[in-house]
Amino acid sequence: MRLLRFSLIPLVLVIIAGCGSSGKDGPTISTAPALSEATRIAITSFIAGDKTGILGKRIPLNLATRLELVMKDVEWIYDQSDKVNPVSAKLQELGLSLEDILADAALAAKVGKELKADFIIVGRIDNPKFTDKDYHTLLKKQGRQAGISGTSTYVRKRLSALIKTRIKVIDTKTGDLVFNDSVRDYLKYWYAFQTQQRNQIVFKTEENMLADLGNHLPRRIAYVLYPTGLPEVKEGEVLLKPEIELLGNQGVITFD
Repeated sequence: MRLLRFSLIPLVLVIIAGCGSSGKDGPTISTAPALSEATRIAITSFIAGDKTGILGKRIPLNLATRLELVMKDVEWIYDQSDKVNPVSAKLQELGLSLEDILADAALAAKVGKELKADFIIVGRIDNPKFTDKDYHTLLKKQGRQAGISGTSTYVRKRLSALIKTRIKVIDTKTGDLVFNDSVRDYLKYWYAFQTQQRNQIVFKTEENMLADLGNHLPRRIAYVLYPTGLPEVKEGEVLLKPEIELLGNQGVITFD
């Protein structure tokens, strides 16, 4: 009997491990919630890192307006400006913070009930990671000059912005989490230029890339929450690439 009891321990551990991870943000729930079945849905501002403060209000606003376009039968409650801010006003009235309701689904449900919403969406935006990589491999652009075959030599540069957002959707009637997952977005920008022309190129700044994330990330989140009603929006999208065709040792260069 003792041998049987010890032999069952690994099986129990496997079963527990298979139930999904449960870190500081709670168990992962990646199944899209039934948003279209709701009558009213509230979206709060998102907690933002020190580098993403401007996105804390912009992303929920863009997310709400995007979902509003495809789910016209649902009434959406969200902060639209400093004066039209029903969600922030309710939080202040209840003495709660965004951190409080992100950490405690019951508190989030309380706010949602006060707003007469069926679901409430809360979130946190982590600081982005920006990368800047130069490729020193010399590439050739085929061309013709005065009827004589010629080539021009180019090099490449890639900028990128990677960001991760925690999204939670709470059913206000039960207080249960119905969605709890991390949504990533990854944007890339490619440049190709002759070495002597580098100082003439206007590269994207981190502020520019944050602005692009403010428009693109809500599209990613909206698709994850409502995949049956919106076209797929993938992470890793290339927003800028050269219009010229370049050749390397392995043939035509792809910008991906």
